[in-house]
Amino acid sequence: MKKFTLFLMVLCISVMTMAQEKYSAVPRKAIPAKAIKDQVVPFQPANYVANSKSALEDIIIGETRYDMQTNSTIQTRMHIFPDNTMGGTWTRGTSVSSQRGSAYNYYDGTSWGDPPTTRIETRRAGWPSYAPWGPNGEMVVSHDDALGLIICKRPTKGTGTWTQSILAGPSGHVDISWPRMMTNGPDNNYVHILATTYSGYMGLDDSYALLYYRSLDGGATWDKKDVIIPDLDSTHYSGFNGDEYIWGTPYGDTIYFAVSGPWVDSFVMKSTDNGNTWTKIPVLSNANKKLSPSVQNVLPFANSDGACAVEMDHNGVIHMAFGIGGGYMSGGTKYIYVNKNGLVYWNSTMPMVTDSLDLDTLEAHGQLLGYVSDGPNPGDTIVGAPSYRVGLSSFPQLTVDPFNNVYAVWSAVTPGNPSPDPYNYRHTWARIKFHDHASWTDMKDMNSGVLYMFQEFVYPSMARSLKNGKLQVIVQTSEQPGSNVVDTSIPAHDCNMIAFEVDPAELFPAGINDNKININTVAQNYPNPAKGMTNIRVYLTRATDVNLTVTNITGAKIMESAKGMINAGAHDFSLDLSTLSPGIYFYTVTMGFEKVTKKMIVQ
Repeated sequence: MKKFTLFLMVLCISVMTMAQEKYSAVPRKAIPAKAIKDQVVPFQPANYVANSKSALEDIIIGETRYDMQTNSTIQTRMHIFPDNTMGGTWTRGTSVSSQRGSAYNYYDGTSWGDPPTTRIETRRAGWPSYAPWGPNGEMVVSHDDALGLIICKRPTKGTGTWTQSILAGPSGHVDISWPRMMTNGPDNNYVHILATTYSGYMGLDDSYALLYYRSLDGGATWDKKDVIIPDLDSTHYSGFNGDEYIWGTPYGDTIYFAVSGPWVDSFVMKSTDNGNTWTKIPVLSNANKKLSPSVQNVLPFANSDGACAVEMDHNGVIHMAFGIGGGYMSGGTKYIYVNKNGLVYWNSTMPMVTDSLDLDTLEAHGQLLGYVSDGPNPGDTIVGAPSYRVGLSSFPQLTVDPFNNVYAVWSAVTPGNPSPDPYNYRHTWARIKFHDHASWTDMKDMNSGVLYMFQEFVYPSMARSLKNGKLQVIVQTSEQPGSNVVDTSIPAHDCNMIAFEVDPAELFPAGINDNKININTVAQNYPNPAKGMTNIRVYLTRATDVNLTVTNITGAKIMESAKGMINAGAHDFSLDLSTLSPGIYFYTVTMGFEKVTKKMIVQ
């Protein structure tokens, strides 16, 4: 009924006379810089929504009344397993604050489960980060309000009891928060976590310290704990804020993460030895990253809004995206700008991003990924946008397919159809950068249909691979723009968590067909040259029997692995090369009647 009433109201609005600018703007706001952790929502009986299970496309998989999924960057919260099952998680809270925690749902290859009615932790928690663990299991890491990080895992994905343990921070600062977790290695048994202290630590006293943790035995013990990585200490920064960092998909022992925020630089940290040593790759410099304690005022400046994404393609090129924000300091208090316009793209073949962040300059350099503008028709304007602590185009997600095509998804304020507040709704937007093209396809609103006109789509989390050639996304949606947790002037309201898929063909420009993604493909192993472990990504257009063999330069078979019947989609196969002598080898992937052979170098 509400949608229909709003639809009639919009149809009756008189045509607005407003100059059509390429880049739209709303009054930007400034808010305190520090991240939100422990807000509560008003009491409201849970109103659970039945799941139709009719199709994967646009399915309600859960709900929440706690309506802030992150302060800026979104954790990895969705994973596609080799058998095309999927798991997804989010922060869920339906009534009093003590009930907040990690919700979880599972796609068994046919349908999603019923919306969960409980959290997976035994304590109040939030900010879940999700990854595969063990031969067939899964892991969720979230933060507690006092003890540190809560690690939940179970050996069989989709079923069984979660076991729970606590990872505490350093003495006097055990309350580490806002975790980002990923796994790699044999059976995904290496666990890597980033988190921040909830108070100043080791001289990073202006906000928080960013810490690194590593376990080589599935989280049973931690050989790296409370580590401040060189270049991230107090000689370089005044401190970091929660949710300004994210892991990319690992490739063997090559792991990497991005950091981006209003009061820090934007950069990538990369390790080729599984986290023992790190190299810093600068992306955007921030003159205000390290301030003297005597500084009390800083003039307004443009910088990142803190929401970033990072992925490495199969050629080793790193791709990064972040929203535009900035801030200022007054009387010793730091503030950040929200609702600035622009989403930045950078890759490691490009020079650093210019610190002006002028949208025309970014576009001229191929570094403007997204922006908000008024629509082409009279009345298609941006009238207002509530705060999510980020820019008008933000919460980016990146995925690379087996062909090195890069997909970007984000949430952006969308022209036309304002709510009664009046605020424009955010929708999910997307575009593709083909591996053989320098530029991106046109931006496309994925919620442009009439059913979505008066729906808010925010906090998208996209799986880092494709399922049956399609992107998989979980997003929070409701009829009310804005977050009550972020801004209490927004009414508390119920939200649904939606799972939907995007066919890349919907994003193709005219004249581009989908032949390039409809063939079985074997990517070059990575890393190459390799020492120890290497990975081979295979993309199948249909279920088929897969066999992997390795031969030496004389053609003698060195190893063979029968993978059996594998479902359609992208699959990563790991090879342990530790027993091979340095030299040139060839690997052959047999997919039914097809064979692909590629050369690799073992160091």
